[in-house]
Amino acid sequence: MTTNKHAAAALALCATLAPAVATSAASTPPFLDVLAYEYGQCVQPAYRQADLQIYDGPGSYRLKVKDEAYTLALQVRMGFSVQAGIDGPVGAVVTLERPPAAQFQEQALWRERSLRDVADRSGVALEARVLADGARLLIVNKSPIAGADVGQSLLIHPRRQLFAGMAWPNRLPGCQGPDGMALVRKVQDDVWQRMQSCPPAAWRERRAAYTPTPRTRIDK
Repeated sequence: MTTNKHAAAALALCATLAPAVATSAASTPPFLDVLAYEYGQCVQPAYRQADLQIYDGPGSYRLKVKDEAYTLALQVRMGFSVQAGIDGPVGAVVTLERPPAAQFQEQALWRERSLRDVADRSGVALEARVLADGARLLIVNKSPIAGADVGQSLLIHPRRQLFAGMAWPNRLPGCQGPDGMALVRKVQDDVWQRMQSCPPAAWRERRAAYTPTPRTRIDK
């Protein structure tokens, strides 16, 4: 009788804990390896992923905004480029960064301040978009187009614990033409929409099965 009571109590406890365990598993952010792989799949067939890189181990770098400096601590950092078709020009250079969870909100504020400072110094507006899942997309584009890059973007995604920075090189044909900025915005919107179309369910399904492909490791 005592054994049956203990078994019943154990089953009741398991039933109580099960929803919390499931919620915890569902809220675990996807590995950056998995995100990078999924993003590479989602941008196809119009684009292809190239130059996949990973920075070896935790690291940090300093961010300067006017006369202030802030150290961005990172748990892991990856990067890749997005090419316009096979062997085509690089349309975007992407950096995926995940900070310690306790620093995410503070880093988000500093990163936005930094991008806003870039916009102010360039004499252009900082464009902000609210996306699904609580994410925000910040965009700064040069006007007129000049230099190595035509603009910068930053995806702030609290649920994925992800900062996705994107530089847009001045390499696509037509960027210097009269409709250059319209072309830049079209490519930016196309790439972001493809990356945002990645199905969240696929991330967790690939966590155990995914084997990273060879890539370049970079010292911190």
